[in-house]
Amino acid sequence: MGATNKVKAFKELFELVIFYSENRDLPVDPDFNFFKEVEFYCNQLDLNYEEFKETFELKDFF
Repeated sequence: MGATNKVKAFKELFELVIFYSENRDLPVDPDFNFFKEVEFYCNQLDLNYEEFKETFELKDFF
């Protein structure tokens, strides 16, 4: 993956973390799978998905 694509992937992952912090207690579109999106971008950036979730305290509240 090129540097430009990694920057775009990081931007998307960063926006997902912000989304989580602002909306974690609110209902979301049932077709939106937050954790699947996070996992996708972690994979794009070669980040450990489980460690990322733990570090940013991302928890499924359902």
